[in-house]
Amino acid sequence: MFKKISILIFSLFMFTACSNQNNTQKQASSSNKPKTHYQSKNSQIKSTKPNLKKKYHGLKLMTVPSEFRGTWYRSDAFSKKARKLIITNHLVNESVLYKKVGKFKLDHNSTKQNKEYAGNISLGKYLQKNGQSWLRVTDILGPVDLVYITGNFKGHECLYLAYSSGDIHSAIFKDAKTAVKYRKYDFSKVNN
Repeated sequence: MFKKISILIFSLFMFTACSNQNNTQKQASSSNKPKTHYQSKNSQIKSTKPNLKKKYHGLKLMTVPSEFRGTWYRSDAFSKKARKLIITNHLVNESVLYKKVGKFKLDHNSTKQNKEYAGNISLGKYLQKNGQSWLRVTDILGPVDLVYITGNFKGHECLYLAYSSGDIHSAIFKDAKTAVKYRKYDFSKVNN
């Protein structure tokens, strides 16, 4: 009798141990799967829209000249698709454009200025140079300008992209197919 009870207890113990091991393996394998988050139809994605009414000390909202406005496209040598850049009356790619009206120095190391000028804002400056229109855009506390220069490349309206010095490095076009077509062209050969 003792032998039968010990065999029964031993069998139950082995069965329980095997069952627990299988559950542990299933849990471990399911935790290795990437977790997918689903969004319900009723939930909304909050996106921050640029605030055109916000006032900043020494800055005034800038109106972008009409020759720069519109939807532009660019591509790079490694991509077969064009990326969109939208320039509106006061925005360059969702960044609100301001012009400097006061005499003060912007310092990217200033904690006070980093708090005061926080947000997606840029400084803009419009000028005429070499018979072309230039739009200089700088991150509000950043050191580097990106210059948009009006032009025409092989019969296509474009904006040449240049660094602060005016050295052209690429172009954006009104048409996505044109942007992809000239994605590998060396625009540094273009003189402005």
